[in-house]
Amino acid sequence: MNSGVGWLLTLGSVALLFIVLGHLLVALLLIIPTWRIFVRAGFSGALSLLHLVPVVGLLVIMAILAFSDWPAGEAPAAKV
Repeated sequence: MNSGVGWLLTLGSVALLFIVLGHLLVALLLIIPTWRIFVRAGFSGALSLLHLVPVVGLLVIMAILAFSDWPAGEAPAAKV
């Protein structure tokens, strides 16, 4: 391999490593609160693990919470 291209591949590999680690860090920070939301809504908390799937996982989570009927029902109306 040409030494002029080798450093570019190394730089790309390091950048990819940082992107993957950054995604995992953000996903892990979102899993715990999302797990609690799913449990309170009556769903399985394991659905929050969809955060580990890049981009699509977040969209699926939002769609589940927004458009499905919650097994636990809606919160009671606040009394004024």
